Amino acid sequence: MNIVALTIVLALVTITIGVAWYSRRWTRTTSEFYVAGQKISWVQNALALTGDYLSAASFLGVTGAIAILGIDRTWDAIGYFGGYIVLLALLAVPLRKVGKFTASEILTTRFRASKTVRTSAMIGSTVISSFYIVPQLVGAGALMQILLGWDYVISVLIIGVIVITYVVMGGMRATTYNAVIQAIVLWFAMLIILLLTVVLFFDYNPLNIIDSVSGLVPPEVAAGMISDGAALEGNYYEVIEEVTNRLTGGETALVPGAFAPDWMNLFALAIGLAFGTAGLPHVLKRYYTVDKPKDARTSTIGVLFSIGTFYIMAIFAGLAAMVLLYPDLIGYFQAGEDSIAQNMAIPLLAELVGGDVLLGIAIGGAFCAILSTIAGLLMTIGTTLTHDYYMELIEPNASEKKEVFVAKLSIIATGIVAVLIALSLGDQNVSFLVTLAFGIAASVFFPVLFMSVWWKKYTRQGAIATMATGLIISVIFVVAHLIGMTSVLGLPVLINPALYSLPGALIAGIVVSLLTDDVGDVDRFMALAHRKEE
Repeated sequence: MNIVALTIVLALVTITIGVAWYSRRWTRTTSEFYVAGQKISWVQNALALTGDYLSAASFLGVTGAIAILGIDRTWDAIGYFGGYIVLLALLAVPLRKVGKFTASEILTTRFRASKTVRTSAMIGSTVISSFYIVPQLVGAGALMQILLGWDYVISVLIIGVIVITYVVMGGMRATTYNAVIQAIVLWFAMLIILLLTVVLFFDYNPLNIIDSVSGLVPPEVAAGMISDGAALEGNYYEVIEEVTNRLTGGETALVPGAFAPDWMNLFALAIGLAFGTAGLPHVLKRYYTVDKPKDARTSTIGVLFSIGTFYIMAIFAGLAAMVLLYPDLIGYFQAGEDSIAQNMAIPLLAELVGGDVLLGIAIGGAFCAILSTIAGLLMTIGTTLTHDYYMELIEPNASEKKEVFVAKLSIIATGIVAVLIALSLGDQNVSFLVTLAFGIAASVFFPVLFMSVWWKKYTRQGAIATMATGLIISVIFVVAHLIGMTSVLGLPVLINPALYSLPGALIAGIVVSLLTDDVGDVDRFMALAHRKEE
C-alpha cells in the first residue's frame, strides 16, 4: 500500500465530502437542489463544465487509450474538444434563453402538455446519463486496484456508496464547487506530469516524444501478437527494439488503423463525439445554473480554452507513457490485467516521474474527478425523473420537500443500477465506454433540440419520432458491440453507433414533421429562444 499516495487521496476526498456537507443547507428547495439557485458565475460555470468534462474518460481513458493504441485514439481528444464548438455555435445560448431546468422542459415549452414528448425525453436522459456513469465507476475501480490493491468488485461497491451519499447530501451547489476544485487539480496535475516527463526523459523538447513513438508497435497490438512473454525482458528501450524487430511491418503508433480500421469506423466515431457533447444532459443542465444567457456563451469559450490545452497535454503524455511504460503495458495485457493496461497509464507515468507524491496527486485528482462527474450525472437523472416525470405526470401537487425527497430516492436507485453494470465491464477502456454514451446522446438530444430551436415546421410527432428512432438504433448497436456481434440486419457493427442512429433520427424527424402539422407554440418559443440578449 502506498501510504503517501493514500494520504493525498484521503485529503482530497475529505475536501470533497466536506464541500457536500457544507452545501447541504442549500438543498431544501427544488431550485437550489437542481440548479444551485442559478447563482453560479460564468467563471465558476466554465470551471465546473471543465470539471464535468475532464472525467475519468479524459484524465485516465484518453491518455490510457493513446498509450496502448497510439494516434488512432487521439480522435477521442479531438472529438471531445470539437463537440464544444458545435454546442457553442448551435445550441448553448438559445437553450439558456429558454430558461428551463432540463432538456425535457425545453421541448415541452414548445410542445406544451405533451406527455409523450416529456416521457421520451426523460427516458433518453436517463439512459444516456446512466451509461455515462458506468465508465466513471470502471475507472474508479481500476484506481483502487493500484492504490490499495483492492479487488475490483469491492472498489466499485465502496465508491458507489460514497458518491451516492455525497450527491444526496449536497445537491447541485456541492456538485458545482467540487467540479471547480477537480478541474483545477486535474489541469495542473497533467501539466506537472508532462513537464517532468519532458525534462527527465525527452531532453526538454516535447517533439522528441513524437520521434520516439515513430515506428513503435502499439502495446495492445504487440501483446496480442506476442504470446510467449519473451519481449518483457529488459528495460523499455530493449523491449521496444525486440518487439519492433519481431513485428516489422505491423501497425505502428503514428499510423491510423489500430483502433478504427476503416473510414466507416472513423467517421462514426467523429460524428458521435462532435455531436454527442451537444446532447449530453449533464452538460446542457450546466447552462441553466448561470444567471444570464450571455454567461452561457462566455462559459463555453472558457471551457474551450481549458479543455483544449488539457487535451493537447494528454496526447503528448499518452504517447510518452507508451514509450516509457512499454514493457509494463504489454505485461499487464499478458497477465490478464486489462483494466490497468487500458486506463492507468497516467498514474503510472506520474509515479515514474514524480514518485509517490505525484502518484497521489494524480490518483487523488482522478478520484475526485470521478466523484464529481458521477455526481453531476446523478443530479441530472434525479432532476429528470422527478421534475420532468414525477411532478408532471404522477403527483403534480407534491410539496417541494417531497419532490426533493423523491429526487434523492431516484438518485439512489440509479446509482445502484450503474454500479451493477460497472461490475460486468471492468476490462473496458473508460474513454471507449464514454464515446458510446456520446453516440447515444448525439442520436437522441442533439437532433431533437437542434430542430426544435431552428426549424419552425418541426412538429410534436416529429420530435417523438426523432428521439425514439435515435435511442432505439443507438442502443441496439451499442449492445451489439459490447456482446461482440459483428453485424445487425446486414449492417456492420462499428465502434460508435452515431453513423447509423444520427442520420436515422434526423430523417425520421423530418419525414414525420412533413406528414403532420402540430408545430406547438412555435412563435412564442422562437421569440424566447432567439430574443435579443440583455
